Amino acid sequence: MLCAALLGASMLPAAALDGSLSARRFFDEAKAAAEQSALPCTQIAPTLSDGRVSASPLTGQIEGAAAGTTGGLGKRLLTVMRLDDAKSSASRPSPEGTLRWAVEAAHRSGGGWIVFAPDLTGEIRLEAGLHLPSDTTLDGGCGGITLSGAPRLTQLTLTDVRNVIISGLAFTKDPYDDKADKTGDAIGLTDQFDRVAILHNAFHRCGDGCIDIVRKNRFDTESRATVAFNHFAEHNKVMLIGTLTCYKDGQAEGCQEPLRHLGDLLAPRVAVTVQANVFEGTSQRHPKVVSNAAVKLVNNLFLLSPTAYSSGVDSAVYGAATGTGGVLQAAGNIFVNPDHAGRIGAGPISVVRAASGGGREADGAVAAEDNVTVGNISVVEKDADIARRIPMASVAVRAVSGANASKLATCLLRLAGPKGIGATWPEVCRRS
Repeated sequence: MLCAALLGASMLPAAALDGSLSARRFFDEAKAAAEQSALPCTQIAPTLSDGRVSASPLTGQIEGAAAGTTGGLGKRLLTVMRLDDAKSSASRPSPEGTLRWAVEAAHRSGGGWIVFAPDLTGEIRLEAGLHLPSDTTLDGGCGGITLSGAPRLTQLTLTDVRNVIISGLAFTKDPYDDKADKTGDAIGLTDQFDRVAILHNAFHRCGDGCIDIVRKNRFDTESRATVAFNHFAEHNKVMLIGTLTCYKDGQAEGCQEPLRHLGDLLAPRVAVTVQANVFEGTSQRHPKVVSNAAVKLVNNLFLLSPTAYSSGVDSAVYGAATGTGGVLQAAGNIFVNPDHAGRIGAGPISVVRAASGGGREADGAVAAEDNVTVGNISVVEKDADIARRIPMASVAVRAVSGANASKLATCLLRLAGPKGIGATWPEVCRRS
């Protein structure tokens, strides 16, 4: 259950309600206020015992679906001391001190807690993707490290792994054309993963998806993840969450009427909490939720903007959408649309695509409460009673209460990304 007294539209400044304060100005004023009271980046170094990490405040920041994730606790501390990277092989191992060396060492040791030397800042351009092992934390601290790479590269892949934390990093790609170039993700979770927490990172122009949390096929096992306190900027398709069976074959069992099968065949087995993130100048999939998945979207801030394709056509623009039986509960979010064209902040895929008339994908379920819309943007429920009955997480998500929309927006802009790593949620917003 959410805390009581979440934000309602009545808490918007009166000027925003009567239209004299534009949606763009609402966001810009919140951002200016956040910059004036920026949080000092406080490094939260893990506690060591015999060279192994025995404690870290990071684990206490994880709520919702992935609550209880410990990452590399109990594992060896591995320190990255150089920015270069090279593909490794049996005859040419990765140089000691590189990020690739640290990841390979974690594989050999059954996990690890990877940090970066305090004086190491800059860009690591990955020559090949990194596959993180179970029981691992990739701890970027205050965000002095950027992971970049070719557009088609998926920088971090988590396949069939458990208990992983990724925190305090910036992600980007070499320049690319959204329509013409084949691109990979920044972070990809796939197949039978479980308990993954992605906290306080920054994503900018990351290729296909910033974070894709997908299974290629249906599994009976549960997958849980929490995506919290991240800052996403100037990206097209941000997040896809769910199982791809119906994408691959719309005639597969249950795919034509997926909401009729949520109690059995398509029961949500991918549970994701998307909490207190900022999406600034992003276009779509915030997230898109498809079959076998249930997402709790709470206390996020959205400034929606189209991505300009090289053809001269703009991308689709919407907040969160559900298709092929995906389930979404959206509560206490702020959806800002600075354009005159109407947008959907959260809703089923049929409503999102109604303007263009494209697509035949079946709808998912959407339940919404206490969301704020600024500008020409709306939130549309679909089979809300079904969505509310789906369990999202065994551990509750704490939500901000007793604050107006502009205050929450300012707080989220201060908190999201690596700079807010040392802050305590939701207390940081109560003090704003």
